[in-house]
Amino acid sequence: MYDPGRKEQLYVAIYRMVPNPPKTTANPELVHAEHRAWLQTLDDKRLLVGSGPARDENNKNHAGAIIVFRCTSMAAAEKLALDEPNTRNGLRIPEVIPWHRMWFED
Repeated sequence: MYDPGRKEQLYVAIYRMVPNPPKTTANPELVHAEHRAWLQTLDDKRLLVGSGPARDENNKNHAGAIIVFRCTSMAAAEKLALDEPNTRNGLRIPEVIPWHRMWFED
């Protein structure tokens, strides 16, 4: 549960595109809608700190995503990362890294 008075333990999930994704019958627009609904659910539960697409060095091609979670443990963050709809459909591979946000007054 989120506690605003406690220093947060955050987790950064870096989602990379699968180089040779499996052939899927999933509609890409439907998967994207599921992804957005999944993010909204995380936000509603106060588990989402931020998210956004990753781009290549020319800022042209989609290269995955970066999502920052509030979780109680690494295991919980990894489980959450694996539940992302693109990942469930075999299109992305997440890497989860523990992270503490730093403030200048700390």
